[in-house]
Amino acid sequence: MTRKGRSSIRSIITQDELDSFVASYRISSEFAPRLPGPNDPATCSPERIVIYTLSFSFCGIRHPLSPFKMALLKNHGIQFSQLHPLAFLRIIHFELSCASFAGEPSVPLFRRFYRLQSDGDWFTFEKRIDSISLPCYSFMPTSTYPKEWKNRFIFVSPSMISKSLPLRDPAAVIEDGVPPFQRLRICYGGRCTSTLRVPSIF
Repeated sequence: MTRKGRSSIRSIITQDELDSFVASYRISSEFAPRLPGPNDPATCSPERIVIYTLSFSFCGIRHPLSPFKMALLKNHGIQFSQLHPLAFLRIIHFELSCASFAGEPSVPLFRRFYRLQSDGDWFTFEKRIDSISLPCYSFMPTSTYPKEWKNRFIFVSPSMISKSLPLRDPAAVIEDGVPPFQRLRICYGGRCTSTLRVPSIF
């Protein structure tokens, strides 16, 4: 399926699949989860946002989003539905890596390892090649399963994620340089410090 053309993609989700998704992931009726109409594209509006079911079933996203995920979206000015599922995998892996050492994820620390990258009409996070920090993983999937995830979406109220998150222009230039060490505040083991180097646990 093309990496562009959100406006031409239509959902193939059935009512039974919607009901199962809502029940499995406890999506409240207050967020008005609903099927797109036969002519509704995978685009957001003031009344609705797009939720790709794979972001929950394959990537482990749950509602409500963690403060770190919200901070990351706000920092990059991205709407939830604009992130590729593989980007969510990297975000969650980073959170779990921090939690395994009783650490707290932060946007500056995440950006030491990853940079925002356009992927057609979507965005992802890729490993930096301009950072002196070691990679925070040795293996990460490079494709989704199933691959045809772009036509498996539903609509929900913007209030489910955040009404304040904007839609980022995929054609806009991305400036996402490596944050300086002085901006890092590392928290682990219940203690927080400002440091000039990233601890080896990350």
